[in-house]
Amino acid sequence: MRVVVFFSRALCVWFPDSHHLCIWLLTLVWSLSWFSLHPLAVVPDWANSDWKPDLADFALPSKSIFPPEMPRYPNLWFYVEESLAPTYLEVVKLVTRGVQNAMRLREIPGPFDNPEGCDSDFRLEHLQAWEAREHRSLQHSHAFHLRYYHSALESRQSNRAWLKTPSGEKHFFRLAASVHYEVEHTNPNHADVEICPICGRTGQFGELKGNLVEMVHDPLGLELLLNGTIRGEEVRFEDWKREPVEGIANLSSRFSVQRFEYPGLTNDHNTLRIGIVLLSARQ
Repeated sequence: MRVVVFFSRALCVWFPDSHHLCIWLLTLVWSLSWFSLHPLAVVPDWANSDWKPDLADFALPSKSIFPPEMPRYPNLWFYVEESLAPTYLEVVKLVTRGVQNAMRLREIPGPFDNPEGCDSDFRLEHLQAWEAREHRSLQHSHAFHLRYYHSALESRQSNRAWLKTPSGEKHFFRLAASVHYEVEHTNPNHADVEICPICGRTGQFGELKGNLVEMVHDPLGLELLLNGTIRGEEVRFEDWKREPVEGIANLSSRFSVQRFEYPGLTNDHNTLRIGIVLLSARQ
């Protein structure tokens, strides 16, 4: 590369009339160097298609394989193509660290105050402050809360799965998680304020009966992770930059990312919505 640059410059000095050739050579060198540093990432053909499998195609395991302390069925599942990591431990690190970096999450060291049988606990606090003069005692900011469950899957040999994609059968590792959006943990009203227009039983959730976490907090947490929004509105970090919380969209620079959402509240799925994230290799 340096040799080509040298001769290009030499041509411009030795043969002034060849400046067009010099410019062409220098442009070629710049293009080659750029693409060497920024290789084109091509997603698999099947990831670009309109393919949307049914929830049944994922053959999600029963809630009974998880610790009894887990109150709700995991509303988020990561399926990681086997080619991305050689072992399940590496897959767990790939997902947990990848999502942590993508969403700037803080890992909570154990022992956890309310583990609900999880393997690890991540949070993002101080989002979307609700300020209302008529409800000063209820005012609060919000927290995104993420718990992972993978040891139970591994011990039951349920940490691997295969899917029929448009380009054939693909093998995946998988791990489960529970995500929700609630009153932040340091607020005395944690975790529920029913009348909050952000995390309460209001708006599109206003007519839903039952457990507030299952019916409202869970789907809101899923929405933030999948789409970077809450009730369709962009969420931003509460710092001086005010950058958007983009969720797992930030993973698309490293992987092909597909997101699917399905209705819950069937069988032992005691949560309103279930999300599936497929991570596959870019080609």
